[in-house]
Amino acid sequence: MSRSRIILAAFVIPAFLVAANIDEAIRMFNAFQFEQSRELFHEVVQDKTNPRIAEAYYYLGRLSVAPDSALYYYRLVTNDFSESRYADISHLEIAKIHIARRNYTFSIKTLNSLLEKYPDTDVKDEVLFWLGVSYMSNDQEEQGVSVIKHLRRTYPQSMWSARAANVLPETQGQTKNLYFTVQVGSYRNKDNAQRHAAEMREHGFDTEVVEALVKGTTYFRVWVGTFPTMEQAKTFSLKLDSLGVKGNVVKRY
Repeated sequence: MSRSRIILAAFVIPAFLVAANIDEAIRMFNAFQFEQSRELFHEVVQDKTNPRIAEAYYYLGRLSVAPDSALYYYRLVTNDFSESRYADISHLEIAKIHIARRNYTFSIKTLNSLLEKYPDTDVKDEVLFWLGVSYMSNDQEEQGVSVIKHLRRTYPQSMWSARAANVLPETQGQTKNLYFTVQVGSYRNKDNAQRHAAEMREHGFDTEVVEALVKGTTYFRVWVGTFPTMEQAKTFSLKLDSLGVKGNVVKRY
């Protein structure tokens, strides 16, 4: 091997190993192997020149049990890597920690800053939901209702829009009509639920992903169709069953 190729390999091989490490850490994270994932991410961030260090900091925030530790990592992303694709969601995670602590003034400030810095963020629907909730929890109901209504108009198919319907006060004309739907899947991983929903839509079915909190665990449920009666939903469920799709009839509002 020529000297120039040896020099090139000296740079390429470490970069390949770094990428392999972080990809393996993410794989472990998605497989709920959190301790192993955390160890690998800690190894990654030892190299401050790593081009994916912001990604590693974000995941270390996700893996942190203590809120202050999570805030530390998310702020590393927002302060030092503001152009990273993980900056907007790190802002969002910071705001959610403030909401959990009932520091609504700080969550409002953080979410508005997020929208100002990243107006085209891919998580805008979720940002609007938490911003509306923060306003309404901070005795600023009029502003909160305005944000929630904007969310529902702008993202009518979003799971956050569906969830927002339950936080609007009755005086805003909200109706809680009972409907039925068919649940064809329930996932802990949002991406898996969205892939399942996309497959159903490709077959022409009206499908949405809805978040549910059950005993402290968040599930992402795939719902197909909206029916006024249980009998119609059951008939539709049988149709899906004939196509090889198993589903259960559930209530929705």
